[in-house]
Amino acid sequence: MTTFNILFIKPHSSVYPQAIDVPLGIMYLSAFTKQQLGDAVQIDFIDLRLARNPKQALAQKLTTVTPDLIGISLLAFDNHFIPGYAGLLKQLAPRATIVIGGPQATYNDREILEQNREIDCAVRREGEQIFNDLVSALINNSPITAISGIAFIDEHGTFVRNDPAPFIADLDTLPFPDYDILDIRQYWKNHDEMNGVRAYKRYTHIISSRACPFQCTYCHNIFGKKVRFRSPAQFVAEMQWVYDTYGIREFQIVDDIFNIDRRRMHDILNRIIQSPMKVKIAFPNGVRSDLLAREDFPLLKKAGVYMMTFAIETASENMQRKIKKNLDLHKAFESINHASNAGMITKGFFMLGFPEETPDEIEQTVTAACNSRLDLAHFFTVTPFPGTELGKTAGQMYPELAGTTEFHYWPKAPFYQQATGYNLARAQKKAYMRFYISRVVKTFIKIPRKGPRMVRWWNFAMDVLFRHRQKAFK
Repeated sequence: MTTFNILFIKPHSSVYPQAIDVPLGIMYLSAFTKQQLGDAVQIDFIDLRLARNPKQALAQKLTTVTPDLIGISLLAFDNHFIPGYAGLLKQLAPRATIVIGGPQATYNDREILEQNREIDCAVRREGEQIFNDLVSALINNSPITAISGIAFIDEHGTFVRNDPAPFIADLDTLPFPDYDILDIRQYWKNHDEMNGVRAYKRYTHIISSRACPFQCTYCHNIFGKKVRFRSPAQFVAEMQWVYDTYGIREFQIVDDIFNIDRRRMHDILNRIIQSPMKVKIAFPNGVRSDLLAREDFPLLKKAGVYMMTFAIETASENMQRKIKKNLDLHKAFESINHASNAGMITKGFFMLGFPEETPDEIEQTVTAACNSRLDLAHFFTVTPFPGTELGKTAGQMYPELAGTTEFHYWPKAPFYQQATGYNLARAQKKAYMRFYISRVVKTFIKIPRKGPRMVRWWNFAMDVLFRHRQKAFK
């Protein structure tokens, strides 16, 4: 039997400073495909975020492998990748079926497929079972047109989007992510990563659940709204396996909402405490801060949690309702106090420039951040991603900006700034200056592994404050 060769690609972005962490989505796809199809498949992987010259690295890779299928994982920030690389991929791997997946493929499938005919199909939403069905069909020379969860251009040149595939109900049926496809040491180098801080050099991302039940207008929804959990036993077993096999000493938990079930959270934390592992834990993706209680923090600390991110977004009650986050701001800032009292590094996420947000409400958010006990903060400029409720709202309010492909959290703010004339880029810079001017020494003392972090933060500050100055809109 001939082996079916798969090459996964993690794109680089030419327009956005990228975090470079292990690609969990691709690792899950690879593990599930191997579990289901065994020796029938051979899987290779290239992470172009790690390459100095991505096109040269990709061309070199394709001299060593001859893929039957190329799978590309796309975030919204990767939207420039396909136009720049689709032709090259078809030229270098003419027999390969080219498949895209991820949020960008889920919500921009029609646009990508119609404008880039080199792409054969898009896998939409949760990918493991859909991708497996697709690979199985190609191995058996069966038509792919009836596979649930994909989109494609048919033989008549018509765009077709099949019905969605059901979500995987039992996440414990998924194998652990496939670390064999990558060199984990490449992700321990001094580059941007999602958390921004590391207690240990040897770290990885890990996830215990999928989906979030809340209705925030700015979020994608590729995992549905019903939270699905891995069992605490299986989750901690993966931690132990990675700890023993790869020497990992820090785990960064990237669930959408890890603390939605407090009893389960306590079960996981107690299992970590009772295990032989000595680890540090961080939450770079944010937690639902108004669902935490004072008694949670000693347990979190004992389990090894040294850093927590609190996704506040806006300190305006009015905007909280409009973006449908409906965060209890009093409880949220209480949780920040509890975390700080426990000796944790605290980081806040804030978003500036929602549709209908006033300059006074922006100022309210910045002031709340500055007056809080947060050690770190990110002030993102609002980006209305396609496929989100915010994207639809922004498109209706400002049709001249609908369909923009310029996605930036910083330092540019094309949507809000062009829509309102308010110089949000300047407000963002002032927010960073106000927040950090009184925290430089305290933050330096508190963070671990100080040297690499301070160099990166200094470069980031220079980028925000000086290198991308924009003219004020009148």
